[in-house]
Amino acid sequence: MQKLGISFVLGLVAVVSAAQTPAQSAVPVTLIKAGGLLDPRTGNILAPAAVLIEKGEIKEVGSPSQLQAAAPAGVKIIDLGSATLLPGLIDGHTHLFMDIVILPEVEQDRHSNGLYAPAQLLAIVESPSKRTLLGAQMAREDLESGITTVRNLGHSGIDGDTELRDAINAGRVPGPRILASARKLITRGEYVQNLNPALAESILQQEFLLIDGPESARQAVRQNVFQNVDVIKVSADENLTVPELAAAIEEAHAIT
Repeated sequence: MQKLGISFVLGLVAVVSAAQTPAQSAVPVTLIKAGGLLDPRTGNILAPAAVLIEKGEIKEVGSPSQLQAAAPAGVKIIDLGSATLLPGLIDGHTHLFMDIVILPEVEQDRHSNGLYAPAQLLAIVESPSKRTLLGAQMAREDLESGITTVRNLGHSGIDGDTELRDAINAGRVPGPRILASARKLITRGEYVQNLNPALAESILQQEFLLIDGPESARQAVRQNVFQNVDVIKVSADENLTVPELAAAIEEAHAIT
């Protein structure tokens, strides 16, 4: 059964160097050497520093001389010079499939949803293929910026973030680990007020799952689980009732 939850995996990125290694190396053991390594728990920097990686997992951190002496023959060595390493960063709320457009403040004030609507309208008029390429680009930019885990919370079409997650996991495209939520669960009173009804319906069908009673909340959770999501995103506005929210939570927990 599908398990919904969150798991964070520690990664390492170079602050100074933008060097990258393939997700699957031909050499199962890699030794990364750098000028320093930040320990966020203490605030201390180990200098110089080295990280021993076996089969894609961090096995040991220590001094370069210590780890190199203990490393097996044929170890692949990556020397980042004076770069400083730190644990991979985590973005707990992102939208990789939206190209956010911010109108001038005076124009925003002319519309009840002036900040949100332009980006969402742009999202639905773009082809799904173009949005997929945008998501892949933004995922790679996140990884190159030191973000190794993201939680994508809606606005990615029906299955954009789950498919991008799977492509990254399979090594087809570079990117951070993605916790995907697929479509956001909302009540009809959110997001698309005062839009042309035809446009509003198109946005709702592509980007959201509507809650209109406890049973529809359960059904919406099941639809997202069918897309193999990691988390369920429910937007709790003033129109969402306690029984509706409780039903969504109970259904999500029932399938863990």
